[in-house]
Amino acid sequence: MPQPVNLSFAMGLPPKDAVAYFESKGHRITWDWKEMDQAAHAQGFTVAKAAQLAVLQDIREAARAALNEGKTEAWFLKHLEPKLCEKGWWGKQPMVDPRTGEERRVQLGSPARLRLIYRQNMQTAFMAGRYKQMLENADARPWWQYVAILDGKTRPAHKILNGRTFRYDDPFWSSHYPPNGFNCRCRVRALSDSRMEAEKVTPESGVGNMVTEEVATVDRATGQEARRKVTGYKIPETGYTIFTDVGFSANPGANWLGQQLEDVVRRIEAAPPEIARQIVRDMGERVLPDWLERPVAFFPLVVVPEADAALIGAKCQVGRLSQATAGKQTRNHPELGPADYRAAQDAVDQGEKLKDGARSLLYVLDEPGGVVVVVKATVEGDEMYVQSLRRLSRDEAERDRVVRRVKRKSARPQGDER
Repeated sequence: MPQPVNLSFAMGLPPKDAVAYFESKGHRITWDWKEMDQAAHAQGFTVAKAAQLAVLQDIREAARAALNEGKTEAWFLKHLEPKLCEKGWWGKQPMVDPRTGEERRVQLGSPARLRLIYRQNMQTAFMAGRYKQMLENADARPWWQYVAILDGKTRPAHKILNGRTFRYDDPFWSSHYPPNGFNCRCRVRALSDSRMEAEKVTPESGVGNMVTEEVATVDRATGQEARRKVTGYKIPETGYTIFTDVGFSANPGANWLGQQLEDVVRRIEAAPPEIARQIVRDMGERVLPDWLERPVAFFPLVVVPEADAALIGAKCQVGRLSQATAGKQTRNHPELGPADYRAAQDAVDQGEKLKDGARSLLYVLDEPGGVVVVVKATVEGDEMYVQSLRRLSRDEAERDRVVRRVKRKSARPQGDER
């Protein structure tokens, strides 16, 4: 007889980061799990059709105890079933679909449902904590290898990914860091350069090989169709694309870290201007060097004056350096280091401001070793991003030439970028 699954034992005692990830998840009430964006799944504890907050709270508290105390799946089921029966959230019950106003019989609590909730939420929490730990050790073990359990229950696509190895910052991991579907048991193994050589592992790259498509999902009860984005990795040697399951094309660990940075940005935006700039400068000293080594989501790099932000239609003042732009900057300007990026705030505070189109501003700090920074507001104006940063030459003639070119470019008539 199969033994009950104990994820805490199977994966090791829960790291504090797994617990922190789980604790950060708020309540999200949804009729159908497909209604919620995959990034929101990473930020909210959700149980489809658990419309009563008390039911959601019971399930969440049991999941928290299971994670913190190493409780088994059998305990989870035994603990919850009587509570959910008492609240009427068990078996098939008539419920009103809030999307259509129609009443229909739906499956609420059941042993199979609770097993899925237990496994999925525990697996996601563990893997989010594991992702953060692996990032912190990426200098020593920069290569990550996909590991699937090769038995009769494993999806064929996950078997194909088994053993494939990518750098920790490869775009593959933005979508394919496990879990990649319900009941996915895959994990990731971190390897050093010497281990890669000893095992004769050839790394792959997702650059240019990641594919995103829209697929139709159908509610089996109502026949309603919705379209969801799903991401796949196109295997270079065969051209075959391995997609995640629908709803799993996001890395919960990366989304969690991104949410933490969003919280920081909210605090910066709410602070008085001088304090906001000081927070950014302090983060530039303490956090930016590590972030540039292992970029995740974005980094709050500059705070621009409210009047400047208004010029380009921005409703915010924090200029973010995105993970993608940081990668582009590293490829095109590998000579730039943390001190160069910290100088971006100096350019905003002391440099010359030039409007460059409907949504962009240039800040030019015209001095030996100064910088040119470009910030751009999104179309909606809710966010603002640092598009590029470059150092100016210490040679006066060369610096003057570059500054004149920048000014000429910004002075040209610009079309409406909206």
